[in-house]
Amino acid sequence: MRYRRLDLNLLVALDVLLEECSVSRAAQRLNLGQSATSAALGRLREHFQDPLLVPLGRGLEPSALARQLAPKVREVLSLAGELVETTTGFDPARCERRFVLVASDYVAATLVPALSRNLARLAPGAALVVRDLPLPRDGDVVAEALDYRRSDLVIVPQARINPRYPHALLLKDELCCIVCAREPAYHQGLNLADYCCAGHVVREFTDGQNLSLDTQHLRETGIERRVEVAVQSFALMAEFVVGTPRIATLFRRQAEALARRYPLQVLPSPVAFPLASQVLQWHPQQAADPALAWLRQLLAEQAQALDQG
Repeated sequence: MRYRRLDLNLLVALDVLLEECSVSRAAQRLNLGQSATSAALGRLREHFQDPLLVPLGRGLEPSALARQLAPKVREVLSLAGELVETTTGFDPARCERRFVLVASDYVAATLVPALSRNLARLAPGAALVVRDLPLPRDGDVVAEALDYRRSDLVIVPQARINPRYPHALLLKDELCCIVCAREPAYHQGLNLADYCCAGHVVREFTDGQNLSLDTQHLRETGIERRVEVAVQSFALMAEFVVGTPRIATLFRRQAEALARRYPLQVLPSPVAFPLASQVLQWHPQQAADPALAWLRQLLAEQAQALDQG
């Protein structure tokens, strides 16, 4: 169907192309050949008189106009989806949707696997994509995930919520420390002097930024620690703690899970870190989407079960 000289089917292709920033990956999601997807991009470029995707290094990134178009395209498709669901109703058993969830690897490890199992049981035709928290262009992780990356849901620490988007509290956890269980220096516990003198394993983004709760709190309180190893995943910390006197600071749920798989000791942190809350956020334009409302409820129920367990 054409509207003002544009084939509206191309809006679906545009949404996927801007999300993937790759013709080949977009072709896979659209179930089209790469040549057909390239042709769709060519028609979109011709209509908007803009390249839409421009080369950056070995990949592509959205042009300035594409960034303006992305939330509008998302809104149009969201409204169309609501219209379709309103007429048919939402039945998880018949759902064939691809849900995109953005969360830290801590949340992905502690909450999302159970969510995935429930999806397999209740909505076997649905697909779940789990992506790490993006490095924001302007410090706003939520807008980066929901507007620019066009994800369905994002889970962030409470300190990073964006009040312009609806939100719901999911999880609370405390920060603690892991040390090698064979390290005699920590058999009597861990004090602040030990914490400051020891080498530390920390989590960083690929560009070297460290936005974790423990790093921010230590900066605010003026406590310095000596970083010996920086990794991109909380789950990797154990590998660089075992067999050394190093310390890693992470959330208790993940620390205890790692201690079941590695020779680690979980110790209370000598630093009074604030309790950490994880918050679910979604785009206001998708607040009435019945499929996402169902998924949000499923997440909330799983988080509640995790808290009670």
